[in-house]
Amino acid sequence: MFSNAAVRHRPCRALQNLSKNSPFSLVASSTPSAGRSYGKTSTRPANGQAGAPEPAAPRYIRRAALQKGNAMWDVKGKQRDMGTEGPTKLLDPYILAKRLRQLCAENKIDDAVTMLKAAPRDAMNTPVWNTMIWEALKVQRYQLAQSLYVDMKRRGFSPTTRTYQTLFSGLSRIERWNTFPKQLANARSLYHDFQRHITSLKNDDAYSPDITSIPLAGYIKILGNAGEYQEIFDVFYSLDPDGTYTANEFIYTAIFKALADMRQVLNGKGITAPGQWDAKVASDVRMLWNQMTKPGASQTQSKDKVSSSRPARPTDEYAATAAISALSQGEDVDHELAFKIAHDFFGLSKDGVSIGRGYYPLNRHSLGAILKLCNDAKQYSTCAHFFQLVKRSNVFQCILDRLHVEEVLKSRYQLSPGGLGVASLQHLEWMLQREKAGHGPHIRPAASTYNLVLTACWKAADWPSAVTAFHLMTGYQAADLSDEAVANAVIPRHDRSSREVSERLAPSLEALSSLLRTANATRQRSHVRACLRLIDRIGPEDILPVAKRPGATLREGDSGRTAKNKVFFATKLAQAVNEGWDLIKGSANEFSREEFLKWRSLKDRLNRDFNRKPAGYAPTKLIKIPDA
Repeated sequence: MFSNAAVRHRPCRALQNLSKNSPFSLVASSTPSAGRSYGKTSTRPANGQAGAPEPAAPRYIRRAALQKGNAMWDVKGKQRDMGTEGPTKLLDPYILAKRLRQLCAENKIDDAVTMLKAAPRDAMNTPVWNTMIWEALKVQRYQLAQSLYVDMKRRGFSPTTRTYQTLFSGLSRIERWNTFPKQLANARSLYHDFQRHITSLKNDDAYSPDITSIPLAGYIKILGNAGEYQEIFDVFYSLDPDGTYTANEFIYTAIFKALADMRQVLNGKGITAPGQWDAKVASDVRMLWNQMTKPGASQTQSKDKVSSSRPARPTDEYAATAAISALSQGEDVDHELAFKIAHDFFGLSKDGVSIGRGYYPLNRHSLGAILKLCNDAKQYSTCAHFFQLVKRSNVFQCILDRLHVEEVLKSRYQLSPGGLGVASLQHLEWMLQREKAGHGPHIRPAASTYNLVLTACWKAADWPSAVTAFHLMTGYQAADLSDEAVANAVIPRHDRSSREVSERLAPSLEALSSLLRTANATRQRSHVRACLRLIDRIGPEDILPVAKRPGATLREGDSGRTAKNKVFFATKLAQAVNEGWDLIKGSANEFSREEFLKWRSLKDRLNRDFNRKPAGYAPTKLIKIPDA
């Protein structure tokens, strides 16, 4: 009986040798009989016997050789030649993944895909395919990543939780989904595949570490960028109420961020948000926050212990920061909750004299969200108060950056105009001093910062502060273009030397229009003439956009939103020049005839190109359709 079993199963040579020397041998060591055999034989000479058939390995031996890389048997089940050269070394999956990453780093992603598909099967595994999928997503080859995912499953490699996390993370980098409708359909298909994957894991092992909801944070971000409000909550309510596949801090943070940016996403798609949109978003965020911070809301079960997965506070500060950003769009009750979160989690209080101790230390992102909350809630003095608390703190002063100062400038603009220009200029000079002291480029003023300062000077009619801010921005000395300097033949200066850290910015149409409107607000003809001389010295040809005439083309580098902004501020400059011309044209004896002709020509050109009202324009009227 045993000898017949040996003939049928064809034991490997190592087991045959073992059976010869073992006293407990159950397998006959005689030569194979002529009985029926299911293994392949070979006529290759073995052990010096010509024509002796060589047994093939059983199927389970060949399968083990494929999975474990057994050097004794090759992929066809034949015994390898274990001569003096040693065993043949198989390609390791780690080495293959390293070669793929190297090719992708050299921008040869198609060659990497060819190498992966031509590699031996024993060199492939799911992590190798995940690596190739991620490299494709990094270079925005989204369709290639989807085809790799499909090909991986066709070759018998099952996707893991990390596979879906890789795909969702890569697709979440798409911001405008209007041009990627097919990829949005692929993302929805991946979500259904992930649900089936989680169900399969639960049926196999309820305590598997791969059962997690973290990959869905990327999918929620995809839905948020696509403007799919209802689908976000469909995903949220599809999660388990407890266990490891439940909503955690990553899910809540992704939902808060998606809801906070939803209005901007809808505007980008050309969709007008319905009435009370902000109140609805803030109400949903408040409900989610109360559910997240509810103690003992769910339990995470493990093999060793049972622990609460929703403690009384989120496990990181990102969820709190995202909640503040979303609640800032709501009503007073939402603002109060947001201020309470700022106090409990980051230690900022409206009536505090210093920064208290919260659950987490105050950081750059949380401070930006809190300052924006103050402006959205129209509590402008609170914004300045929080900024001063951080500015006086030796511990947290280092987190201040340009965006924080710009929020303070916006809040100061809404307060009384008394001293507005001087206060705004002081903030600007403080930023330059911090940058010069070596506190990094994050505090360096940008064009938006200078524009806020110049706008504040225009509101306050503060010409000296506006001239100083414009000089810090561009290096042009407006004082050298005053009436007295022109009478004394002073050569205008342009400080082209860059500061130790920051760089000079080129004059912009927005800055020039704000400067001229500031001069007009002072009602001083000398300031208007100095500003017109400054515009002439800078050169309108270099800053004005190409007029919209038939056959006209955009200037190099001007396209899309940039071109629209330039046309908009060129129109504002044209209106300011008209107002300034009306102030000075009656006093022609205060300037030369050459300047008179030059400024009138500038006015006529701006009016011709940028200050024309469209002919036949009629405002759109809402028509009430009667009921049928």
